[in-house]
Amino acid sequence: MNDACFMIEYGWFTILMNIKDMNTYGFHQDQCLVMTHIVPAAILSSLLMIFIMCLHRLNATFTRKKRILTVLTNDVAIGLAFMFSRVYYLVRFVWEFANNAQREEFPWSPKYNTQKRFLFYVDVMSALSVTMIACCYITVIFRIIRNQTQVHGLESLSELQIYQRKSIELRTRYNTITLSCIILVTACSVLPRTLYGLNSNITGTHNGDIVRATNNLLLINPLVDSFIYIFRIKEVRRLVVC
Repeated sequence: MNDACFMIEYGWFTILMNIKDMNTYGFHQDQCLVMTHIVPAAILSSLLMIFIMCLHRLNATFTRKKRILTVLTNDVAIGLAFMFSRVYYLVRFVWEFANNAQREEFPWSPKYNTQKRFLFYVDVMSALSVTMIACCYITVIFRIIRNQTQVHGLESLSELQIYQRKSIELRTRYNTITLSCIILVTACSVLPRTLYGLNSNITGTHNGDIVRATNNLLLINPLVDSFIYIFRIKEVRRLVVC
């Protein structure tokens, strides 16, 4: 759902940029200002969802579920993460709109979303989210490897228990592979824009074409994630192979 919203929002932003004269003042600039904040909100929401998925996978590596991880991955936490990303950027939008800060740079301009006050509010949050995802993912992999190297004592288990344990391990492996693909796609989608924005502020150089290219890379995440989830279905994989 979040990916679908992101595609619609980004699509409208692109249409707006192509049908209006973006070098003139007008209501369309206010629309651009809205979209400039809605799109990062969708990205942050997606990152938080992935982080929650990592926490869920981490919780699955424990024999007894950890209460704090269970709370952080329930439906309420997912809803709060979705709302937080929207409110976080809504606050900045209201501040920008009320102070007419958008008049300094047109919101559609690549220079607008690489300026320092926008960069630190938006991209630093994305970078922190990616870092948390990476740390959690490394912890998940470490625990999976450690669990597999432990002596299971299969000889003391019944055939049903052995089957159940192997099924759980197989499902965990498939889920981890899926999560790995999602994290890789997310990193390739989000980090280039963040890194270039930080670099442009440090070096004082700015290239509009590169900014547009890194902004377009953000589309990779919602596009590819959908195919990842589709190819998780065994019947779909079987049809593709055939």
